[in-house]
Amino acid sequence: MMKIVVVSDNHGNKNHLIDIISMHPDADQCIHLGDSEFQFHDSVLKPFIKVGGNCDFDMNYPKEAVIETPFGQCFFTHGHFYSVNRNRDNLAQKAIEKNCNIALYGHTHIMNVELIDGVWCINPGSISQSRDHNEETYAILTLEQNAKVTYYNQNHIKVEEISLEI
Repeated sequence: MMKIVVVSDNHGNKNHLIDIISMHPDADQCIHLGDSEFQFHDSVLKPFIKVGGNCDFDMNYPKEAVIETPFGQCFFTHGHFYSVNRNRDNLAQKAIEKNCNIALYGHTHIMNVELIDGVWCINPGSISQSRDHNEETYAILTLEQNAKVTYYNQNHIKVEEISLEI
C-alpha cells in the first residue's frame, strides 16, 4: 500500500499545509500541485514534491513531474497548461505519453475524479479557496491493488471517498 497526500491551491496559507502534514505522518509521499504562492525553497513546502502553478513565480518550480509507485507511474502538474478548465483530455493524453495511469492536477479549485482513456484524472480541490458548492478540500490517494481517493475538508473530516480500479 502507498499513501499519498495531495494538495493544491492554498494561495499563501501556510497553516493549512502545516496542519495537513501533521495529520498524516504516515504518508509515503506528499504532493503539492501548485499555487502555493511561496518560494520554491520555503520551509513549509519541504515535505512536498511540488510543481508550479499560474500564481507561483519562482522559476525553480517544474511545470510537471512523474513519480513511480508500486502500482504504476503518476503524472502531476498544476493544469493550466493543459486547459483543465474546459476538459481533461489534454491532461490524460500527456499522462499516456509519459506512461502514467494517474494524472493529478489542480487549478480549477474543484475536487474531481474522472477516468479518461484509461487515465484517472484527479483534482484534490483547493484547500483554501473552493470554487464550487463544495467546501475546501485536499485528498489522500491510497494505492493498492485497487485504489481510492479520499477527500477531506480543512478540519480533516472525510467529505467523500471514491474507489478506483488501477
